[in-house]
Amino acid sequence: MIGTRLKSFAGTCVPAGTFCLMVSVFAALAMAGEPGQLFHNEDCTNFFWHRDFPPGKAGEITDRYVDVIADAGATTLLINTNARRTNYKSDAWEAFFDGYDPDGPDDQAFLTAVPREGIPVYRRGVGNMLEVHEQGVDYPARMIARCRHHGISPWITLRMNDCHYNGIPDHPFHGSFWKEHPEFVRQNAPGYYARCLDYKHEEVRDLYKALIAETLSRYDVDGLELDFMREPYVFSPGEEDEGRAILTAWLREIRRMADAAAASKGHAVRLGVRVPSRPETAKALGLDAVAWAHEGLIDLLVATPRWATLEYAIPIGQWRQQLGDADVTLAGGIEVRYQPHPGGPASIVTPELAAGAAVTMLAQGADAVYLFNYFQDGHPAWSRPVYLKTLRAMRSLETLKELPRRVAVTYRDIVAPGESYRPPLPATGAALDFSIVLGPPPSGPWASEIALDCTCESAPDVLVNGQQCRIQQPSKTAEGPDRVLTYAVPSAALKGKTVHQIDVKSVDGKAMTLRRVEMAIAPKE
Repeated sequence: MIGTRLKSFAGTCVPAGTFCLMVSVFAALAMAGEPGQLFHNEDCTNFFWHRDFPPGKAGEITDRYVDVIADAGATTLLINTNARRTNYKSDAWEAFFDGYDPDGPDDQAFLTAVPREGIPVYRRGVGNMLEVHEQGVDYPARMIARCRHHGISPWITLRMNDCHYNGIPDHPFHGSFWKEHPEFVRQNAPGYYARCLDYKHEEVRDLYKALIAETLSRYDVDGLELDFMREPYVFSPGEEDEGRAILTAWLREIRRMADAAAASKGHAVRLGVRVPSRPETAKALGLDAVAWAHEGLIDLLVATPRWATLEYAIPIGQWRQQLGDADVTLAGGIEVRYQPHPGGPASIVTPELAAGAAVTMLAQGADAVYLFNYFQDGHPAWSRPVYLKTLRAMRSLETLKELPRRVAVTYRDIVAPGESYRPPLPATGAALDFSIVLGPPPSGPWASEIALDCTCESAPDVLVNGQQCRIQQPSKTAEGPDRVLTYAVPSAALKGKTVHQIDVKSVDGKAMTLRRVEMAIAPKE
């Protein structure tokens, strides 16, 4: 075993399935010696849900929050100001706290649709938004000012179709537009995204255009991000092709608005988008980010999973190839949740898993890492020193490679209607192979291991780049053949490579099932 700095996961038995994995990897190694960019997205509610705001202290507390983000090495802070309402007192949309009486009872009309068990938490969050406002603090403006103080580039990011609480139509999370206009939601769309708005309607596009106009006129931002990952389903199923042209024409209007704002402010106002992790998926949903980049409509493109899991196999090289000479920053998004396969065990990421995801982005040629849901107040539940050290390292592959890291096989959590996709895990077969981007080794002595959560009568053989790996202390996790197995990877197998071919072969020719596959590397202690 490698030791405490390179921990194997605890084996958990989950149902078996079918395995077919070949991660598409484009290893354009980005070995920047100087620290680069780090994008940090701060959502619209976390800040208010997890702290108190004593009288007269809202401004100071806001400043201290940005101070930590600055200390973590963020070069761009994207301040989210909306979901289906805004977290500041808006003239264009309703605020989260509009209609709320902080001194009223739990059964006031505003809270009627909130599940009883959720009322205390919801009152705390919305009440804090109102308290910050009543203390005379314009939350986005204060965040922006503190960013300027630290030399961080301030952006505002807008969620373009947030669908939280879709199962509770009267929830106060929703503004009146959603409640009063059911005719503008997507049609024939099942599940969680059924009540997302349909951008084919001009009224929907005008709703967001009004918020964009207010944002650009009211706040001195360096950039505006349109977050289509909350949510990417912006057209009814079957209408995405027609919708693609509609959305592109609309984006041209937004580009003109951003350029006009830049002229009035005297500095550039850039435009960015967050889209699904694969170009073909984004385009099939009507989000033709590659075309937007070539037309000069966007300056930042973030390829990312939505939420369910880190996605280590984002095809940065494919994005780069399709973008060609387009003048756009390409960032790889990393989430805070780790789940090897749909329905399987999930957890908040460890520092090693996060570092591994960041390495895969930069090692494939991304310009930067983009953090989503990496809050400073216990989500993820890392100590403050670990949080700061891990995030700071993400600005450069050269510094990041010195941290222990773990890369895993996961899946993509956004699929377009009609798109054929099967998650790689769980996996069944007698001979399984895949490619994985582990990135460059540390500069000093190091060790590497592979971990498998496997149902197998005998421990399989594992080869990395054709070299045999040695099994280490196999342990049972339950009665029967379910087990967690770890293998030491020969140092010679990894030298000079960033992308690694891994073969897992049954020794008796019988099919085995893999539920989790991880590869880790760390400096030797």
